[in-house]
Amino acid sequence: MTKRALIVLAAGAAALAASAATALAGTTTVTPASMDGWAAVHDTCGAASTAATAFVTGPGSAPAGVGSVHLTIGSNGDSYETLRTAAYDGVKLSDLTGLDYWTFETAFGSGGQAAYIDLYVYNGTSNDILTFEPIYQGGTVSLGTWQHWDALGGQWWTDLGGGPPPFTTLSAYIAAHPNAIIRNDGQGNVVLATGCGGAAWTNFDGNADKLTIGVKGASTTYDFEPAVGPPAGKSQCKNGGWRKFNNPSFKNQGQCVAYVNHHNGKGQDDKHAKKKK
Repeated sequence: MTKRALIVLAAGAAALAASAATALAGTTTVTPASMDGWAAVHDTCGAASTAATAFVTGPGSAPAGVGSVHLTIGSNGDSYETLRTAAYDGVKLSDLTGLDYWTFETAFGSGGQAAYIDLYVYNGTSNDILTFEPIYQGGTVSLGTWQHWDALGGQWWTDLGGGPPPFTTLSAYIAAHPNAIIRNDGQGNVVLATGCGGAAWTNFDGNADKLTIGVKGASTTYDFEPAVGPPAGKSQCKNGGWRKFNNPSFKNQGQCVAYVNHHNGKGQDDKHAKKKK
């Protein structure tokens, strides 16, 4: 992809509230009904965007849960389609202890592309964007299969460095900028991104899932899932069925049944469920 200038993003920053606190350790399920601080931002490095974001089932056996985030670019390869969070605002780069994710490509344009990571940072003197792209990791980006990428230990390029190339590592960047921090740009600072590279990205179609970010040894895994629910009847809560719902989610079968009773009325819930089948 071609070098990007630091982009002044369009209005809509209210979609993400900056937070000085880092995400809690564990697994966080991100769905259209519960974004947990993430937001899809439709931007462009050129003409009007032709891209889109969706939360879908699959493709295939997703690395976490049953789904993933689906990112498409369309005819304008300079579309900059992203999913981003501001949860890591103020975190020092040197405190990152994990950063990896999975991608799946249905069509990777003419450049063998895959969803990449942008980190918006302040290096102590200037704003910068650090970019990890699977295409530059020395292997092959394959179609039709899930692939795992270790961004923490991988090759990065930077806007201020004029890449790509040259390439650097996070450890080398930290050595040169020991006080570098992840910095909120108004719409997020940890970004799953696609596009912004002209013809190499035209008609890109791919997915990403199971993004894990570790800070001082505490890791949070983001599982991107389609909205599932609400349950239409009590029978859907039984035999572990309550576990599949995330719109809303439940802690146990009893909570699921109570939800159905409250919304459908006792004795009528399973009749409603049968009608919807």
